[in-house]
Amino acid sequence: MNLKFIPGLELNQGFYTEVIAPLCKQYHPRLVYSAALIGYGSDVMGVDTAVSMDHNWGPRLQLFLSESDHKQHEKALSEYFSMNLPFSYKGFPVNFSDPRYDNTQTMTPVTTYPVNHLIEIHALSRYLDMQIGVNSTANLSSQDWLRFLDQNLIELTTGRVFHDGLGSLQAMRETLAFYPRDIRLLRLAALWQCVWNEEPFIGRCRDIKDILGIKTISARLVDLLVKIVFYIEAQYIPYSKWRGLFFRSLKSHHVLNPIFGKVLNESDPKLIENSLVDACAKVVALHNAQADLPALGNTPRNFFGRPYKVIFAESIVKVLVDAIRDDTFKKLPLAGVGLDIKVDGSDFRSTGVIRKLIFNSEE
Repeated sequence: MNLKFIPGLELNQGFYTEVIAPLCKQYHPRLVYSAALIGYGSDVMGVDTAVSMDHNWGPRLQLFLSESDHKQHEKALSEYFSMNLPFSYKGFPVNFSDPRYDNTQTMTPVTTYPVNHLIEIHALSRYLDMQIGVNSTANLSSQDWLRFLDQNLIELTTGRVFHDGLGSLQAMRETLAFYPRDIRLLRLAALWQCVWNEEPFIGRCRDIKDILGIKTISARLVDLLVKIVFYIEAQYIPYSKWRGLFFRSLKSHHVLNPIFGKVLNESDPKLIENSLVDACAKVVALHNAQADLPALGNTPRNFFGRPYKVIFAESIVKVLVDAIRDDTFKKLPLAGVGLDIKVDGSDFRSTGVIRKLIFNSEE
């Protein structure tokens, strides 16, 4: 296939309007549903390119039904689509291969029915439970928010809603738009604690002429500062593949990117240390420009008499934790908070994995 790329959100807005909506009306004129493209995929995040077309990309979307309608119509509606969808839309095959070993599927032309489509049909409550472990966002508790993962929340709040006949899909997305105040402070504290753990190591590596140590630790600290800035600007942190790209869209990118470049590209250990401390100071200033965050008084200084410049993130952590209103959260060990954003492994983007590791529960 030699198809001209169309961004997935644009492609599927038209696919819904011109194909799926009329078919739903033909299937059952009074069926109440919502339609969207959310969940996994670079197309959902609006960062897809022609390269993205090789798997789980193409004419696809989700239909959400009420619990009772889902039980009654899921199978029949899916079969109706299989026998009535066009074979292609704007030249893109609507049929997909069977799932491969990694569950990926690819657009595959056919000229006979049935069509193996990628129209997902869910009860919204079950979809939410699958994504974030709750079946409703109407009365979320602080403990619920504590268990949510950034990438899962990004997948639920990006993409596009094409139709909200249920009247609850858009409301769900608005509720999940960003963390409540205490959770935001707690996650910020957890990230600053990671900075605190390693910030003096740059100077120590410089002492012993460990260039590899300086480079790896400084890169890790830059990544932590990037993550902190996402929270300062009230944005979820994308996983590693997209973090740099989405960092460009933050207001503070133009201030911080040149400094981060110096940290990562310098070869002189002292200049690396100076640039890293400058970056920390700029992040503190950006934090203090937010009226809804507690003020920080940190300025760079020597680490307990040693000639290593640090921001003293330990005191930042204390200010953030002290500002938390829920006493239960104040007492939580920060080592167990935000594991999904501390460890950049794909394994830690799974809600089930995090629950087993941190909460010792599969519920």
